[in-house]
Amino acid sequence: EAHKGILPRSLPRSTTTMLSEAPVGAQGETFTSVSTTFGHREFDVTNYWIKFHPIVGLFTLCSLNQKLDLEPEEAVLHTTTICCTTNERRPYGELGSVDKVTACGCCATLKFGTSTVSPHCGCSGDLVDDVVRELKARMKARGDTGQIRRAEQQLSEIQLVKADLANLNAKVDALMSHLKVAAPTPVAGATMVERM
Repeated sequence: EAHKGILPRSLPRSTTTMLSEAPVGAQGETFTSVSTTFGHREFDVTNYWIKFHPIVGLFTLCSLNQKLDLEPEEAVLHTTTICCTTNERRPYGELGSVDKVTACGCCATLKFGTSTVSPHCGCSGDLVDDVVRELKARMKARGDTGQIRRAEQQLSEIQLVKADLANLNAKVDALMSHLKVAAPTPVAGATMVERM
């Protein structure tokens, strides 16, 4: 039950969340697994100041285009000019931080990981807010899912150890019975192990 309710408080409209119950443990404890599926979203984050800059824009023939693709598992920043094309891929779990930076009261810039983009003329605050919300929701969901998977893995390992211990106890009991050796008085630590 410690895993129930671990869900992002608010998920973007491109998100589908599914819950599955799986019994774990000798007493039939039930834990909730979270599977969050994100849809594909695309944002035009081309910086018009750079695209139409008198020097830079002339050198690239005003061909700069930047597109931010939010795929199910990673964010991809596509930068295209007449000279070259670059694709920067970053898994949501490795972004580190996502922030909106505002300058002069109106110029909005998006910082995620080691990338910085200033969409359009720099005044697209609503667009930056939308991207920040989407990225943070995906980062949080990936973090929650990772924690649950690690916890489930640890529980599985504990169950294997308990099963091995039970088999070992049975063998020791059989050996002591064969040798007609009296069982020792259980100590507090052994009693606690048996109750696990």
